[in-house]
Amino acid sequence: MAATCPACALADLTVPVPAALRDRGTRLDRPTRKLLAVPDEPVARSRTSTVLLLLAVLSALSTLDALVLLVRSEAGGPVHALLSLLCRAAVTVALYRASTALRRAADRRHQAAGTWPATRQQWRPVYALWRAAWLCRGCRAAFLPADPLRPDFPPSPPLSFEHFRTWLTETARRTETAHHPSPAPEQPTAPAA
Repeated sequence: MAATCPACALADLTVPVPAALRDRGTRLDRPTRKLLAVPDEPVARSRTSTVLLLLAVLSALSTLDALVLLVRSEAGGPVHALLSLLCRAAVTVALYRASTALRRAADRRHQAAGTWPATRQQWRPVYALWRAAWLCRGCRAAFLPADPLRPDFPPSPPLSFEHFRTWLTETARRTETAHHPSPAPEQPTAPAA
C-alpha cells in the first residue's frame, strides 16, 4: 500500500525511504542518498575505552588463572599465589575503571556539545521515523504519512531532501521530551520561623 504525497497528491510515485535507498534502480545520486540516509547511530564507546575494556577482560582471565594457582597452592606456596592473585585483580579493576571513566567523559562531551541523539535510546525514535518516512519521486519530497507510528502522530508537510534529516532529529527530540518531560526545578523553601 502506497502513501499519498501531501505535495502532489499522487500515490503511484511514492516509495518508503529505506526501500528507495536499497533499490539501485531508483535514480538517486550520491548526494541525495546521503541526504536521505538514516542519521548515524551514536557510538556507545570510544576506541580507547573499548581497548581498555578488552584488556580488562584479558586481565580478568589472568586473575582466574592466579585463583586456580592459589587453590592448587603451587608456584612458591599460597602466599606467592595470593599476592599474584591480588596484583592481577588490582590491574583488572584499574583497567575497567579507566574504561568506564573514558566512556562517561565521552558521554559528557556529547551532551555538553549539544549533540543529539547522544545515546542509542535517543537514536531509536529517529530510526523509527526514518523507517516510516516516504519519498515522492514525482515532486522529489520526503514526507511522513499520518499515523505511521501511533494513532496520534501527525503527518508531516512535504520536506525537501536538505531538511529531511534535521526534521527527523527535531521531531524525535520533541516526541521524546513530550513523553519524558524534564523534572521541574526545585523551589527554594522558606526558612521555618
